[in-house]
Amino acid sequence: MKIRISTKVFDKENSIITWVNNRPVLVAKVEGRLYAMDAVCAHMGCALLTKVNGYIVTCPAHEAQYDIRTGQLIAKAKIKPDEECETEKVKLPLKTYEASETSDGFIEINTR
Repeated sequence: MKIRISTKVFDKENSIITWVNNRPVLVAKVEGRLYAMDAVCAHMGCALLTKVNGYIVTCPAHEAQYDIRTGQLIAKAKIKPDEECETEKVKLPLKTYEASETSDGFIEINTR
C-alpha cells in the first residue's frame, strides 16, 4: 500500500505527521531527500510530534533522540532513561518507510 501526500506540506515546515496502519508516521524533508519513520518513542510511547533538526528527531517529552534515516536510537531519554514503555512494546530501531516525490507533486510512502 502507498500513501500520497501533497509536497506543499513542506512549504512552511520540514516535517509532518501522517497515519499508516493506525500509527503516526513522521515524514521529513532533509537536504532535499524524504524520510519517513514511526513517530512513537520507544522510551515511554510518546508521539514524536516534532521538527527534525538535521537527521535528528528528538522526543518532546523526555528528549530521546533518533536518526530519521535508520530509526536508530542515538541518545537515551534524559528522564528515567532505563524506564520501559508502559503502553506498548516499541521495538528498536523504529520502523522506517521508503518515501519519494512523484513528478506530479506528491509524496509517496511505501508502507510495506
